[in-house]
Amino acid sequence: MKKVSESGLILRAAVLVLSVVLSVGVLGCAKRPVQSGDVDQSKTVADLDIRGTITFTVNNESGTEAESMAPKGVVNAFMREYPNAKVIYEEASRSSYPTRISAGDIGDVFWCDSNDTSNYHNNHNALMPLDSYIKPMNIDMGNVYSGAIDAGKIDGRLYMVPRKIGISVLVYNCDMIEAAGIDFDNTIAYEWEDFKTICRQLTVEENGLILQCGASMKIGWSPIWQMFMRGYGGKWIDNIAHKVSITDSFEVMQGLQEMINGVMEGWLYPEDVMGNISGSVKDKFQKIPDGDSNVSKACFKTFNNMTWLTRYGKNYDSLNIKWDFCPFPAFPTHNVSTDATGYVVYNRTANPDTAAAFALFFLTEAGQYAYHSQTGSSVPLLKQYAEDTFWYGPGTEWQDKNYKVFVTYTECTQPCFVSTQAPLEIADVFSDANMKTTIGNVLSGRIDLESAFNSLQTKANEKWLTIMS
Repeated sequence: MKKVSESGLILRAAVLVLSVVLSVGVLGCAKRPVQSGDVDQSKTVADLDIRGTITFTVNNESGTEAESMAPKGVVNAFMREYPNAKVIYEEASRSSYPTRISAGDIGDVFWCDSNDTSNYHNNHNALMPLDSYIKPMNIDMGNVYSGAIDAGKIDGRLYMVPRKIGISVLVYNCDMIEAAGIDFDNTIAYEWEDFKTICRQLTVEENGLILQCGASMKIGWSPIWQMFMRGYGGKWIDNIAHKVSITDSFEVMQGLQEMINGVMEGWLYPEDVMGNISGSVKDKFQKIPDGDSNVSKACFKTFNNMTWLTRYGKNYDSLNIKWDFCPFPAFPTHNVSTDATGYVVYNRTANPDTAAAFALFFLTEAGQYAYHSQTGSSVPLLKQYAEDTFWYGPGTEWQDKNYKVFVTYTECTQPCFVSTQAPLEIADVFSDANMKTTIGNVLSGRIDLESAFNSLQTKANEKWLTIMS
């Protein structure tokens, strides 16, 4: 038998002790109780236990100091407001969240979008509801855009506190409008028929090829196709009856037909669906570049979130094109897709009151100002800031743009992600990938519009029946 040295025995013992300590730590995390998020509604903020240390996990996608300035500003403002609380700021890729949730070491408060919120609540049972804290925290919900709040709700309860609001608008080529001699008002939402007229006037066709088109839209993306489906008064999701109605609704199909007609006529370039199209429709658009690079060939383009500002601004500026924002056109039933990203509370936090107070701090005047005044270029979700300019992008070359468009028609907002309106299984049926394939098949002539969407409707309703049984 091989003799083990004294130093070897000591090393083995140390490894064993370390393993036990780590195991106990992991088990300790896993065994922390799930917090209900329920608070006695007679309590006030003074009655809550807002003290101790929490960790704030942020997804800094760009990795830049500029992106971290806004959330760090809120951390500092919160600790000034609640001096007995300490918030540890950390950055981690959103791709690590599922693993960290399973391990129990995700931050007490962490970043999410609407789809992530639905996923972590339904599939991971990881989130604490926060609506019970609203009254004790004295949050003025009448001052918050409802579209942003709706983006964070599941089954009527608030799980994600939004940090900002994103409203679907359009960015457009001012030079193209002026060259066509069009008297254009970028402060109003043109009625859909008038918008089509403008787009047709801007479209240039030669020998069967579109050389310039009126609009380029991401029609396979849920914020866009849902506006079409809702645009004529149709309701395609019924959460009470647990049913999807697309081909069963004349109004919903009318909206979809409008979208398809725009592409077939040539004034609407199907920006994100081109890879799914073949045949004559694809051929006639061959002179229009795809993606962001078509700003000189398409007048109006999809714009949903001010985080896109730098990318689009630099793209237009590099081509010396004058540009600005305008509202998305108004269908007969005016609806504007909206979304929000924000923060959720891990339901195994050891400091639920502190974590909830920090997340909900984003709905306060102090929290919103701290977030949006750092670098600007995101839209405050409090109505009181609609006329202020501090969030326009201080110090940038684009301070003169029509930023008011992002707080116009907020009363017409509708959720843009299916996961906030129906179970995840239903949302999966209408994923971006499935919608691009379906719309691409219709535009390529491989299947007619009604048959294509009847298939999606049938699949969704069969799944919903399974869920309910």
